[in-house]
Amino acid sequence: MSDSSDRAEFARRFSQVRRAVSYLEKKLLGGTREYSRRDLEEKFSIPPTLSRMYWRALGFTNVDDDTAVFTAADAEAFSSLKEVSGNDIVSDRSLAHLARALGFHMGRLAMWETEAIVDDMKRARNLPDAEARLAMLDVMPNYIDVFEQHVLYAFRRQLAAYTARAGAEILQSSPDSEGDDAMPLKRVVGFADLVAFTPLAQSLSGAELADVIGDFEAITRDIVSVGGGRVVKTVGDEIMFLADTPEDGAQIALSISEALAEDDRFPCVRIGLSWGNMFSRFGDVFGPTVNLAARLEGIAAPGEVICDEDTADAIEEALPGAFVTSRKEAVELQGIGKWVPVSVKRGNSRRIELDG
Repeated sequence: MSDSSDRAEFARRFSQVRRAVSYLEKKLLGGTREYSRRDLEEKFSIPPTLSRMYWRALGFTNVDDDTAVFTAADAEAFSSLKEVSGNDIVSDRSLAHLARALGFHMGRLAMWETEAIVDDMKRARNLPDAEARLAMLDVMPNYIDVFEQHVLYAFRRQLAAYTARAGAEILQSSPDSEGDDAMPLKRVVGFADLVAFTPLAQSLSGAELADVIGDFEAITRDIVSVGGGRVVKTVGDEIMFLADTPEDGAQIALSISEALAEDDRFPCVRIGLSWGNMFSRFGDVFGPTVNLAARLEGIAAPGEVICDEDTADAIEEALPGAFVTSRKEAVELQGIGKWVPVSVKRGNSRRIELDG
């Protein structure tokens, strides 16, 4: 192809991309970029410190005070923050943390949704990556409203579930009981990790690796959800989850191990469990119980579920005969000390089954 043909093709592609991106931005942002940070202060009485903090916390780069980058929707969002910030319920510090959470999770969701459509375009239409991305830009306007609807729906459902659990914990606690205010949450935490994942990853193509990770996450998340637990986070070949009771944690852990063992696409999984007190911040959980579960996962054999003695006792007491536990020799866990690991196997309980 000649240089002139190359330039013509580039110009055509540039025009297509620019048109699609411009249309998407207009639909998503709800207007033109007409206000600078100084405009926000002068016209809407929005303090620059607030708009700067929120913008940065969402994950966007700093902008000059006189550059028009904000829309009317931005001004409305900043104005609503002004009404709730700086009081004794939502402090400026908490507001910044919440903004970072929104920016992180919405950014990840945006990437997840766009990449899912790109992947489907590649598979369904046999398109190269660049053409699949251009097709994604063309079809995305058709899905914005329904995606947005379900973001709000999922948030409200999750908040309802979380506040219901908080209410139940309040009713179960006694005003006269000696609680641990530093570590107020009593949960079982589990870490599940695919064994020898690095060699497997190196043997797969990018598309094959994405399928393995996606299916691993889908299977484990579904089991955790059906088992009454919550996924805290996933990092590649590892998932961290919580459950409200020791027996639920054991059921989830064994069901994950059994499901993956039956699927030839996956190596064995090893899982560490611990029941105890912890505290929650920033959508995560922390404390000695969490550290112990992570260390126990590291010493579990392929296909094995391991917990500590206190957790094993709690499992046995809750559902006698449902699970079989066996103590091992004490081991030194890095940074924690000497602990007796306990292997957990299935007794007369039934595994979690996924419908469909």
